[in-house]
Amino acid sequence: MIRCGRIENEKNIETAAIVPLGKLSTGAAGRVVEIRFRSGARRRRLFDMGITVGTVIEIKQIAPLGDPVDVALRDYRLCLRRADLDHIMVEVIK
Repeated sequence: MIRCGRIENEKNIETAAIVPLGKLSTGAAGRVVEIRFRSGARRRRLFDMGITVGTVIEIKQIAPLGDPVDVALRDYRLCLRRADLDHIMVEVIK
């Protein structure tokens, strides 16, 4: 889901302003603007790992089958499920 901006195709994601983190490719980065989990436990788990609004997250590696995804944030790296990344909305910055 995109709030503003536009996406011309899947490869040209940089023209969009706000996209799910799971849509970014390797090397791209975004600043978290919203976390969309209905479950409080899953939302809390992300907060405990340091993923909060305003955090800059960079996609470092994507596994060959697409899951998990290696991300860098706050001077450390995490592996997250793509399903979780699709609930994290980011503003593309790189």
